[in-house]
Amino acid sequence: MNRAARKAAALPVVRRAAAQDLPACAAIINDYMDATDWLPRTIDRKAIEEMFAPELLNKRTILVAEDGDAIIGYLSMDHQAGFIHALYLRPHAQGKGLGKALLDAAKDARPQGFELTVFEPNAEAMRFYIREGLVEVPEGRNDKTPEGVPTLLMRWQGAST
Repeated sequence: MNRAARKAAALPVVRRAAAQDLPACAAIINDYMDATDWLPRTIDRKAIEEMFAPELLNKRTILVAEDGDAIIGYLSMDHQAGFIHALYLRPHAQGKGLGKALLDAAKDARPQGFELTVFEPNAEAMRFYIREGLVEVPEGRNDKTPEGVPTLLMRWQGAST
């Protein structure tokens, strides 16, 4: 195998999640919450693990970024409304294009557009979403979240026709 083929083979894969992937997704969000100083935990680890039951796949499209045998990121989006509930990566996977790959897959799945919220203190995420063509919806600011941390509504207008 030549060098380019080895490099291509080593790239993480973005695919639809299966039920066996859901515990890894729960671990990613739980670890993020534990590691983020400005985000108070309002739901315990066990409750989040329970939210990632196989039935979740009936309501949401969940995409995972997989590197070898490890799930290193995920995106969760409503089937119907196209609202993105979550896009999280393991810390070592950040800054390598995986968030973009997951978001691009969401754009392909929902070419008419989608919305998501981002915690206001998450400046890196805000810059990422703006760079990827999302815009803030000013009337979508929410200062009364369960976490006590304001969220901003972001919208991707959809693919040009």
